[in-house]
Amino acid sequence: MKLRKHADRPMLLASGSKAGGSAKTSVLLATTSLALLAGLRVGIIDADAAGTSAISHRVQHPDVQVIPLVEGTRVPALLDQFADRDIILVDVGANELLQERTFATLARLAQRIGGRDGNAAMLVSQIPHKANIIDDMRGTVNALGDLLDIHIVQQNIDRTRAFETLPPSLATLPRHQVPYLTPAVLNMALPTGWVPADFIRHGLYDYERLRGQWAAHLLHIATSNGFAHWLGIDAAIAVLTQIAPLAPRHPLPLHVSADRLTDGVVYCIEAAEDALARIKLTNDPTEILEAKRLHRCAIMCFDWLVA
Repeated sequence: MKLRKHADRPMLLASGSKAGGSAKTSVLLATTSLALLAGLRVGIIDADAAGTSAISHRVQHPDVQVIPLVEGTRVPALLDQFADRDIILVDVGANELLQERTFATLARLAQRIGGRDGNAAMLVSQIPHKANIIDDMRGTVNALGDLLDIHIVQQNIDRTRAFETLPPSLATLPRHQVPYLTPAVLNMALPTGWVPADFIRHGLYDYERLRGQWAAHLLHIATSNGFAHWLGIDAAIAVLTQIAPLAPRHPLPLHVSADRLTDGVVYCIEAAEDALARIKLTNDPTEILEAKRLHRCAIMCFDWLVA
């Protein structure tokens, strides 16, 4: 086998669970960007190629090799194709994890690469208010815990942070946090072939604040319980730390599409929120009137720019 091993970090990282709609692909896309920002060469096995949000439909990057997992795929052939990759990510679709094609491929890959004590790991997602999520997580750990080093990713997809308490069998596993990101920004259209790593590196005219928000989002993931260090992608942190201060200081509205969230619009949102804060902090009538005027101006500016 040509694939190079790294004793100090995973070589194979799968993202999956038995539950659908648990943002498994989102965390894999974030990991892809972190790895690219750290200078790693990434390979992706798409075990959800039939899905409408399959990663092979969303990643068409010159530095990322994506191979759909189909019937008859042989593990040695996969490893040969990924011979020059630094990390292999596996996107597992809902209800695919324990299917023979996916499970057998994961097992064989893990054995070839070194198993859970060497270079094979898996991310299992937990999201708030998801029925039977604990049972699904426990089933995944029971099925694959002997093959893969399993880490839990708690994804705050609805801002509530209302994660169910983990039972003892799951509570001892390492946990990483993925903060809320406005859906419009999470799914924003980028230039052809780009992933968020390119947006962070190169930026787009009039979208510096969204660039900062993406950097802040990935920085939170990278530094959550040593996520980047665990994967050997610490080098991404320096890039993200430089760009993250550009992030908006206040939450962005849910009803505005990302293409409308220009730097000017973000400025208006911040000006309106700052004016409201001034009103709450003073009893001076003159100060209150001025703050109300500034708030009206900011709202008018916002409405004009997003119209």
